[in-house]
Amino acid sequence: MQRRTQILLGAIAFWSWTTLSGSTVFAQDVIIAPILNPANESLLEPPAPQAHEPMIRVAAVPKDPFKPTPPAEDKVVGLVIRDANGEELEDSTEKKSDVPAKAIELPASALEPMTVADEAPIEEQPAELMEDETAKPINDNGSEEKQSAKSEASDDETLVNKPEIQPIPEAPLPRSVQALKPRIERVLDFYYQYQMTDAGKHDVWETMHGFLPFGVDSQIRTPEYRQPVNAIGWICWNKPCRGHRLFEVKNGQLIPRQGPRVQGHHGQFLAMLAQSYVPASFEIQAGGQKFTVQDIIEFEKATCIPKSELTFKLISLSHYLPADATWKSRDGQEWSLQRLLEEEIQQKVVGAACGGTHRLTGIAFALAARKEAGLPMDGIWAKAEEYIQDYHTHTFRLQNPDGSFSTEWFEQRGVERDVDRRLQTTGHILEFLILSLPPEELTSPKIVNAVNYLTTIMERNSRHEWSIGPKGHALHALVLYDQIVFGTKPGSRTAEIVQTSHD
Repeated sequence: MQRRTQILLGAIAFWSWTTLSGSTVFAQDVIIAPILNPANESLLEPPAPQAHEPMIRVAAVPKDPFKPTPPAEDKVVGLVIRDANGEELEDSTEKKSDVPAKAIELPASALEPMTVADEAPIEEQPAELMEDETAKPINDNGSEEKQSAKSEASDDETLVNKPEIQPIPEAPLPRSVQALKPRIERVLDFYYQYQMTDAGKHDVWETMHGFLPFGVDSQIRTPEYRQPVNAIGWICWNKPCRGHRLFEVKNGQLIPRQGPRVQGHHGQFLAMLAQSYVPASFEIQAGGQKFTVQDIIEFEKATCIPKSELTFKLISLSHYLPADATWKSRDGQEWSLQRLLEEEIQQKVVGAACGGTHRLTGIAFALAARKEAGLPMDGIWAKAEEYIQDYHTHTFRLQNPDGSFSTEWFEQRGVERDVDRRLQTTGHILEFLILSLPPEELTSPKIVNAVNYLTTIMERNSRHEWSIGPKGHALHALVLYDQIVFGTKPGSRTAEIVQTSHD
């Protein structure tokens, strides 16, 4: 009897230990292994709406840029979950925990990077990461692509001047590139719909990085309205973001503030408007007066100072001004895009904002504007072009075998395990490369590997609380790739979501 009791107690103890251990392992598996949506096997599950959150309704940008579209209960666009028989389920979304999920550490083997024959051996190998045998790319049950004919917002409903972004048609895209298209679209759709900025929680700087990827399509939750409103319109009408407003008016002049909680660099907001294709005529309201984006342009021109950070002025003014434009600053000095370029190219890349990626992007913007205008590419322009090409070569030399870029920016090789650091560096560097490389080089194995890596960590870590700045630049890199390689038009995200919801 005593023996049986000991065996029984031992069995109970063993069962308790394995159960607790199993719970721990299961909790880890929940983090490591993506939980599939039973409807479409997507790794990107929408979080269940919280009681205090407004319903998300997708609509084209309204004429009043921050006034929400009136409720239309019969046109609510939401995620509809159906069972195997096609019956609509009432609520099959998983409740979102208040505790942020821990990000997985991706194994290099899971990403299946393509090998490059002429690549020199890498002396330093990436750190071994946690294996994830169950994780896999998003599967859309055979539906690899969305319909090619997408609805587009009309000119009256959009802020965007749609540029002529030329996709890469001619020869068929490599299979490795084609395989990226549905995955990129699904990642972008998820983050667009379910990770919106909130004016009550995010300041101006965060909101700016929130709208960077999706531009005029971006929406923001606000305390004033039940439905999300246009994010760019909200800031441009000087509405508060976590209690902070971007603009002030002094002596009738519109002044964008620079500092903590607003824009981090002079010209940063205008640079983001430029990358969102917002026209110079778009209205701004502040201090009870009406202005336009053109007023910000004039302010940035007037405040050019030698030997200062002119990175974001170069990005924005290269977009908004003619390539041969000249102007005078407040102190009477003559300025031009060429002088801005000369100032920037003399400053260091290493140690500059975000590892120097923004400085290189500014130089790339100036070169692109010069070429588009058909002006001579000699002198400082030829030097700048060679300078960017040298950084392309240097960047690829530092690229890791798994497709990610160095976690030490441009300084040296770096393979930190921290997934947040990897998103930050790979997202910024890939953004710079896509903006500066010739379109035909965007389908090269090295770029495809990088896009694959970035897409993978974002789809497998959809519940992770990414820092909003690095997340914004990483998503922007994927948006740019989607536009240039696959021909998606800027400002069409809302229409795509609406179209998909009716398919």
